[in-house]
This record gives sequence, C-alpha cells and structure tokens, in this order.
Amino acid sequence: MIPVFFLLWDSFKDVQVGNLLDLSLNNFTLKNFRVAFADPRTPAMIGNSLIFAFGAMAVAFVFGGVIAFLVERTNTPFRNFIYGLMYIPLVMPSMLKAIAWILLLSPTIGWFNKVWFLFGFTQPLFNAYSVPAMFWVEGLSMAPLTFLLLGAALRAMDPSLEEAAFTAGASKPVTLYRITFRLMTPALAGIALLQFIRGLEAFEVPLMMGAGQGLMVFSTNIYMSMREMFPPAYGEAFVSSLALIALSVIGLVLYQRAMSGAERYATITGKGYRPRLMDLGRWRRAAGAFILFFLLVAVILPFFVLLWASFLPYYQLPSAEALSLFTWKNYRFLLSRPEFLLTLKNTAILGVIVAGGGMLLATLISWMVVRLKVKGARLLDALVFIPYALPGIAIGFSYMIFFLMFPNPIYGTIWILVLVYLVRFLPMGTRFTHAGLAQIKAELEEAASTSGAGLFTIMRRIIIPLMLPSLIAGALYLLILSMKVLSMAAVLYTAQSLILPVLLFTLWRDGSIPLTGALSVLMVLVLSGLTILSRKLAQRRGMVAEA
Repeated sequence: MIPVFFLLWDSFKDVQVGNLLDLSLNNFTLKNFRVAFADPRTPAMIGNSLIFAFGAMAVAFVFGGVIAFLVERTNTPFRNFIYGLMYIPLVMPSMLKAIAWILLLSPTIGWFNKVWFLFGFTQPLFNAYSVPAMFWVEGLSMAPLTFLLLGAALRAMDPSLEEAAFTAGASKPVTLYRITFRLMTPALAGIALLQFIRGLEAFEVPLMMGAGQGLMVFSTNIYMSMREMFPPAYGEAFVSSLALIALSVIGLVLYQRAMSGAERYATITGKGYRPRLMDLGRWRRAAGAFILFFLLVAVILPFFVLLWASFLPYYQLPSAEALSLFTWKNYRFLLSRPEFLLTLKNTAILGVIVAGGGMLLATLISWMVVRLKVKGARLLDALVFIPYALPGIAIGFSYMIFFLMFPNPIYGTIWILVLVYLVRFLPMGTRFTHAGLAQIKAELEEAASTSGAGLFTIMRRIIIPLMLPSLIAGALYLLILSMKVLSMAAVLYTAQSLILPVLLFTLWRDGSIPLTGALSVLMVLVLSGLTILSRKLAQRRGMVAEA
C-alpha cells in the first residue's frame, strides 16, 4: 500500500505542517524516534496498550470462551437459542458501549457509584476512566467473536478421546485439562493472539474512556497527536503508527506459527461422530445464569442507559421525578438539525458505495483467484488482505499523510472516506464472494461458454444470480461496518464529511448526553435490522459474518 509506504518514509524525515512531501534520498534522521522514546509518557502508553489488550482478551475469553464450551459440550439451558442471542452484542458498536459504561461507572454520575454512596461510602467504588474499565468494555465487545471462533473449533473436534478418558475413570476436570484443552491448543492460541491484536488496534473505547484523562494507548496517541495538538506532532504519530503496525504483524506471524502445527492435534476423521453432552447437574442453573449475566452487561444495561438518557431534557439518574420529565424533544431536535441531515447523506453515500462497490470488486477478485487462477492470483489475494492486518487508525493516518502531500480534489470530502473504507473492508467482502463462488460448479460456466456466451453474459446470467444471497449478505455486512467504525474517519473527517460515528463522538465530546443517547438508540435500531437481515441471508448460504 502506497500510503503506508509514505508513512514509513516520513517517519525518517523531519516533516512539518505544510511540508510533508520530501522524496529526496538524503536528510534522513532518527529524530522522530528519539523524541518519541525520550518522551516520559511513552513507557506509560506502551504499558497501557499491553495491559488493555491483554485484559480485553482475558475478558473476551472468560465470557465468549466459557459460553462456547457450555453451548457445545454441556446441557446448559438456552443452548438452542444462544447462537442467535450472541449476535445481539454485535449490533451495538463498541463506542456506544463505552458511552453507556461511562454513565454506569463514572465516579460522579455513575449509576453504580450512586448506589454505593447510598450505603454511606464517600469514595467511588468504580472508575470509568481507568484501564480496567476500558478493557472490561472492550472485552465485552470482543466476546461474541471469541464465542463464534471457539464454538466452531469445539464443534469440529471428535469427542471420542474425551469419552475414552471418561471410560478409563478420569474425572471431568482431569479430562478437560488433559484432553480437551490440549486438543484445543492451536485454536486457543490462535484466537488469543487475534484478540490480543484486536485489543492493540482498538480505538473507540480507549478514546472515549481514557484519552480525556491522559490514559493513552497506541491508537489514541496517534489520534491526539494529529487532531488535538497544535501544531500536530507528526513525528510522534509516525512512530506510534509504525509500532502499532509492527506489533500487529508480529502477532499475526505468531498466529501463523501457532496454527502451523495444528495437524498434530487433528481429530477429525472420515467417520461420523456425535459429541456426548456433559451433564452439569446442579450447576446447570448457574451456567444459564452466567449466560444471562453476559447478555445483561453486554446489551441490556448499556442499551437501557442510553434509552433512558435519550428521553430526558437533561441527564439525571433514574427517579420518579426524572420519569415525569420524559420527552421526545431530543429525537425531534436531532432529526431537524442540518448537520444530522448532512451526516445521514454522507453515511448513506459511504455505506452504499462501500457495500456495492466493495462486493463488485470482491466478486472480480474472487473470480480471478478461485476460477481463473491466473498467474499471481495468490499474490493478489494476499495483497487484498493486507489492510485487514493493519490497524484502522494507522490506515487512516497513512492516507491523510499521503493526500496532504499534493493538491487533490478529494481530501476533506466524503470521497476520501469512501476510498479508505473500501480498501479497509474489501478483505471482508472477499470472504463472502470466495465462499459463494466456491459453491458454484464450474461446469455451469463451461456449458454457457460452449454455447457461445461471453464472460459478461456468464457473469450476468449465471454467476451473479447464483451468488446473489452471498452478495446481499456481504453488502449488508459492509454497510453495517461503515456505520459502526470510527477509527479511520476520526483522523480524516471535516465538517463537510461527517458520518454517524463521528457525529456521535462530537455530541458526546460537547457534553450533549441526551442527544448522544437519542442518536445511539437510532443507530442500534437501524443496525439491529441490518444485522438480522444479514444474518438470515448468511445462514442461507452457510456463512456467518464476523464483526
């Protein structure tokens, strides 16, 4: 990617505002690195990043991993409905959860601390503006993906070895430790690394809950250096971006190593098998309560807090007096604001073009990789997936630097967001088109070609109609991502290129809690409808979208 190359190039240059284009082969310097690593805040920032990523991964495993095991290997209640329920947390963007948990854990206005004060305590029990609170919220957002990935691994594992251990007299804990967990080693290691990388890249939660209090991680340090400092600290942003990219790449290399030995743990054979569910006995109700607790803290509480705030003229804690003040004023005011209408227009342009254009490009790429298998097809597929391995905030920053280097008509408009989001989400689109195209027998196209049909006719009359469910599901998924993700737009937006995540952030930053709640509720309702529709279409094609 050319923009990422220029980000690397400029990190070794002493660039200033208005002087970002220095393509000479001299004047290289390590000044940016010396300044960044000499900053006394850098060790704390690195420590916060690692603790946050590890903590989020741990929370995601506690909830997502335990629930996956309960659903796949035990007779826990609600197990037939859990897969549908676990998609509910995917609807709510992590930024909305961060806002909701600030209102729940704030030292001054937090619901939980207010209850704590009623018992006579004077010091708050919780602090929303802390690293533990940050990785708690991020972990709740990552738990559904952990559930889906671990659930798939557990479902694919032959349980005959576990049954043999039971027959030999091994207890359930011993069998879990000596057999199940060891067979799951590649999956556990791989998923842990992927979630750790997601934690390092996370932007919205650290921005909402930490940046304002000086708790920096790599992603927020990039943003604050670019958007909040004057003049912008380009050098520090360069170094943070490269460090974040390097950590992500190292994590992916370790993931590949962990998965390269997976064949040593293979248990899937040609014979059929049906796992025997473990009887939880008296712990069955506790397992069901654990699942309900996750849904409470991941969905119900955050949504209720935002819904409550959206109906108040000014934010206050629940009470009979507050209930009497309920009004639709925030929704009416929000829908009448010119910037909201501009935001809707920009978000629609962004979503429609990224969804439609992304799936069109994904179809062409899949055709070359899966069908034509032209020379360099594997390289093309790998190049397409590069943005998926790069942090969103770093991608946004690299494109900002690149387009500031020369006069162009798209910087500062919605079209640069369209370009960046399209590049970032294209790998997700190819997941749908690769799977959809692989399910179509090549003999249909060969028969059409023999009958004289050209490539365009084959695509229009055969490939596109047969892939339509996959294309629609993929387009809806890209549309959902366009409405949820803030990281890339955070460093690229202007007053004329506002989109919904940016407007939500600006409302919160301006202290408009009721308006923030109203916009949050509207976003959840729209995303819920799109997610349900995408899920139904994905199920028809045997696919599951990840978020």
